[in-house]
Order: sequence, then C-alpha cells, then structure tokens
Amino acid sequence: MESPQSIQERIVREIEEAGDPFNQFEYLLMKASLLEEMPEERKRPDVLVKDCQSQVWLYLHDVNDRPTIEADSDTLMIRGTIQILKEMFDGQRPEDVIACDVNYIARTDLAYAFDSKRVAGQAAIVKRVQDFARSLAAK
Repeated sequence: MESPQSIQERIVREIEEAGDPFNQFEYLLMKASLLEEMPEERKRPDVLVKDCQSQVWLYLHDVNDRPTIEADSDTLMIRGTIQILKEMFDGQRPEDVIACDVNYIARTDLAYAFDSKRVAGQAAIVKRVQDFARSLAAK
C-alpha cells in the first residue's frame, strides 16, 4: 500500500500539473465531486469539527485497526480537501497517519484560495484524524 506521504507527493504533482491557480482550484473541485455525499440525518451537530469556517461533519471508524474517514462539508473546496485526506489516510497504518506532515496546500497555488480560517479548519480535521490514529496505535 502506498504511504500517506507518497500519496501526498503524487497529489502535489497532480495539482502542480494542473497549471495556474485557477486550474489547481478546479482540481480541488474535481476531487470534491468524488466524495460521497453524506445523508442529511448523519449531519448532526455533535460530529461537527470545531474551528472550521465551513460546516464539516466528520466520522472516524476503526476498520481492522486502521482509520477510515466518513465526512462531508457544506462547501465544495472543503469537500475536495476531505477527499484528498481520505485518499491519504483511509486504511493506512496508524503510525503512518500520525507521521504524515500534511502540507499539500502550502506547497501549491491552492494556498492562494485558502485564507487563514480555512487553513486552520483543515488543520483541525487533520488533528482529529491523527488523534484517532493515535488512539488506534495505543491499542
């Protein structure tokens, strides 16, 4: 299985190959279209990620001692970042999830589309996923 870090490296290459900032944002929207929509009844206040400018509903599941992400957002750009995080982290060894430095936004022109609140929101999502991975690793 490809590691989260190598998946991130591939994603950075794909984003850069998309070209200018507008096309890179289109790449993110394409990723958003791949994320399965969460049924409305699952979008409960108790699963909202705090510190996100957008609404982000996040469920983390333990499947064979590996994290699996089920999530949705009310904005397309965040749906795209969730899809990228799913690609990086679903089914990975907890140790690899914990060790991954998620920095694809800062390394690409997507940084122009993310204000400080959106960056903090994505960091909050990553922290929740990595904290969940820590709980799996501690088993």
